[in-house]
This record gives sequence, structure tokens and C-alpha cells, in this order.
Amino acid sequence: MQAAAAAGKSALDRYFPGLWLAAFFFLVVTRAVNTAPDVALTVLGLLGAVYCAAFRREPWRRLFAEHALILVPALALALAILWSQSVMVRHGGLPGVVPAQAPLLICLPVLAIFLANPGNFQAVVGLFAALCVWHFFSMPLEAVTGFKLTWHPVELIAREAWPFRYQASGLAVQSYTFVGLFLPMFYLAWGPLVHKRAFPQWRLPVSIMAILPLLWLIPVATVQSRSALAGAFLAGILAFVSIQRGLRPAGWLLLIGCAVVAIWFYLYLFAQGKTGPELRIAYLKLYLRESLDWHWLATGRGYPYGVDPPPVVPGLTPLAHSHNDIVQVFFSWGLPGLVAYLAFWAGLLRLVGRRFVARGEHWPALALVAVVPNLITDVGFHFFEKAAFLVILAAMCMACAGPPREPAPAGQMG
Repeated sequence: MQAAAAAGKSALDRYFPGLWLAAFFFLVVTRAVNTAPDVALTVLGLLGAVYCAAFRREPWRRLFAEHALILVPALALALAILWSQSVMVRHGGLPGVVPAQAPLLICLPVLAIFLANPGNFQAVVGLFAALCVWHFFSMPLEAVTGFKLTWHPVELIAREAWPFRYQASGLAVQSYTFVGLFLPMFYLAWGPLVHKRAFPQWRLPVSIMAILPLLWLIPVATVQSRSALAGAFLAGILAFVSIQRGLRPAGWLLLIGCAVVAIWFYLYLFAQGKTGPELRIAYLKLYLRESLDWHWLATGRGYPYGVDPPPVVPGLTPLAHSHNDIVQVFFSWGLPGLVAYLAFWAGLLRLVGRRFVARGEHWPALALVAVVPNLITDVGFHFFEKAAFLVILAAMCMACAGPPREPAPAGQMG
């Protein structure tokens, strides 16, 4: 009897983490903001928590002891989201709707524990690298030819921006959600490869690893998002400089050339059909005023919206959001949600600064740099992909909080 129980536990330990990770990333990669897998992620998160509480008690206790400044605000934010949604249901809101951000946050500690396994971490980095390679070739082809390569039943958006005739869709239902997950995902693959946290046997020249972040601007440009291009360009420049020990004249010429092309794309190619700052600032102010309504300070309005329709600025095109991450969190989930969200960011930035940037390992910060401009000018945590990215980044940082492996010989990166 005991032998059978031990064999069952051994099989569970061997297969459950891998199957859980496969299910989690399948949901994250293939679903989008319009079809966020709230029920599936909730079940997955609870199953993972039960498994860790039963079979991984020591790693579970150690994780919460070391990273309470991230995990406690994350779970508090999940509770604030669920509380807000329950209040909206009682006021006549949509029944049975659980924003997928809450189960994503519940999955965070389980994800961190499973990624602490080197084999699991390496498999996930390999998945990210494969997705980046896919985007690098598929998105320019979509943007130039209009030939859809993704499996979502949504047509490409026709938008003339020479040489692109379409706005590439990436792997999400809405083309601009590429910015939330797949744009910064590049650094979640690039960084662990550079610092030998995954595939340490690989020997990659520094010059190749330095230029890859700038080449990543090609698929990013096909999205035709100004904030995406700005974030990717800034992160690419910082990555290029951080990995090189002194730039040669050719390196400076490359940076100047990339800057000229990026500015041209930003000012000319993507100007057509884009909303101006006046519209966004007007709605930013309106949503902030609505957030300060004392009736909703403790709960927020819920998301999707509860009993009230989205606010409208008279004379302007209706917008269903504030085009700003912080204001939208305040509007949707009230003051408790905002405090928990800001505390989560403070814990994440503290971890990135002390455990990575201070040691000369910049990839978590570069991933944040790539996506932050879009958080400022568009919806942030409310989009499923952006919430998923923040959860994945936090989990990877907690899993990699220890020092990296020894650096590769000069002229090579592993």
C-alpha cells in the first residue's frame, strides 16, 4: 500500500508541474482579451495551489517568506477584483463574469515554484524563443501581403503605412495586444540566454545577441503602434549598450540609423488613422474624475463595466477606457485595487533592481521598458495579455532571484 502511494506521488511530482505549465502557457498564448480564459485559469490556479500546499510545502513557505512584497499585494489585488465584481453583480452587473486578471494572480506563486525547476525554466524560455522567431517572420509577411498566418477568426486591419498595407495581428484577436505579451516576451527569452540561465551549453557571439533587440523592431513596427515602437526602440538601445563593452564607430552608426528610421516610422508612417493626444487626455481626465466619486471608491465600477455605461466626453468619440493603466485600475477596482496594484509594482521593481540590475543583469528591466509606454497611453492590466506578461515576469524573477551562472568566455554569450 505504501509502495503504491509512493509510486503515485512520484508520478504526480514528475508529470503534474509540466502538465500544469503546458496548460497555463497554452491558455496565455492562444487566448486574448476578448476571450480571456477566466474559468479555466481559476481551476488551474486552484489545482496548482492545492498541489503545492500538499507536496511542495517547503518551497511554498520559502517563496512567501522571501517574496511577500510581491505575492501579498498580488493576492490582495485578486481579492479586490473579485470583491468589485461581486458588488457589480448585486447591482445588476453581468453575472458569472470573473476578470481573468484575478486567476492569473492566483497562478503567480504556483508558476514561480514550477519555474524554479531548471528543466521547466529552460523549456519555457525555449517556448518564448520559438514564439519570437515565429513573430519575426510571420508578422512582416502579414503586414505586407495581407496573408493571414494566425488561427484567430478575425480579419487583418487594413491600414496603409508603406511598406505595410495591413496591421499585423500577431497571436491575439486584436492586433494591438501583441504589445502586451509578445513584444516584451523577447527579453524573457533573450535575457536568460545571454546570462546562461537557460541552455548554458550554447555559445552565442556577443555581436549577434547585441543586434537581436534592434532587429526585433521589424515585427514590432508591423503592429503600427506608436507606443510599442517607442518602447521597443528604447529597450533595444539599452540592451545594445548594456551588452557591449564600449561601442565601436560601426555600432554608433547602427544606433543612429535605427533612431532615424524609428523616428520616421513614428512621425510619418503611423500618423494616418491614429487618435491624437487631445482625445486621450480628455478621457484620462474624465475617468479620473469618475474614479473619485465617493460612491465607488471602495469597490470601483467593475470590469467589464457594471451598471453604468462607460463615461463619454460630449462632442468626442466614445472610448470604453481611459487610455492609462493606473487610472483604469482606479476606475474599475477602486482605491483598494489601486493600492494593491501599486504595491505589486513596487515589489516587482524592488526585486528587479536589487536582484538583477544591481548585478548587471538587465533583461527584466528591459522587458518592462518595452511595455511601459503602452501602459501609459493605452489600457494596461485590464488587457489579458498585459496582465499575463506581468505575472510571468514576476514569476520568472522570483524563480531566478539567485545569482546567474558564471559568464561565458570573452566574445561569447551562453
